[in-house]
Amino acid sequence: MVKIAVLGAGGGVGQALSLQLRLSPFVDELALYDRSKAAGVAVDLSHIPVKQIINGYKTIDNGLTKALTGADIVIVTAGPSVLAGPVLTSRNDLLKHSANIVGSLISSCGETCPKAVIMIVSNPVNALIPFAAEILKRQSAFDARRLLGVTTLDVVRAETFLAEMLGTMSKLGSGVEVDVIGGHSSETMVPVFSQVELARKLSSEQLDELIYRA
Repeated sequence: MVKIAVLGAGGGVGQALSLQLRLSPFVDELALYDRSKAAGVAVDLSHIPVKQIINGYKTIDNGLTKALTGADIVIVTAGPSVLAGPVLTSRNDLLKHSANIVGSLISSCGETCPKAVIMIVSNPVNALIPFAAEILKRQSAFDARRLLGVTTLDVVRAETFLAEMLGTMSKLGSGVEVDVIGGHSSETMVPVFSQVELARKLSSEQLDELIYRA
């Protein structure tokens, strides 16, 4: 039995991720948590006819603890609301507000499911991973193999932008892969187009444009 808990399941990323997990044959139980919307998302997804337990929880009635109890994998997508929250003008502002939200969730993970694999999607993920690690260390629940930052989006963007420039969108998913190194930020992220055979058809100006965009 594999149980996955999605924290922040009511947000845009959380809802889309929850849908994908609902369709996965590898997930036996899906627990969705959000301050207010997760219960509704769970009801909608429960209408998909698959053999999987799904429940939605919110902050009342000890919802977070219920969502985390018995979880094998915890995926954190929660963060400050773009629509209702404060205007975030820098990554430092984003970190300040995200840390308050993610920190409390990570602390609950350390208490309720200390052996679970924790995957952080929330931004800025570069800073939130070491922040989460320190919280877990204080709870004697830190395992470097079980705390991950999810940056797959960088790879997906790089592959899509390359295909758009080459006019080969139909070839996406057919083995054309772009490795991305560095941290998940515009200052440190580097898509390695030099290792992609199709990218060698591009001029240096096109490559510069592509790297800056990705």
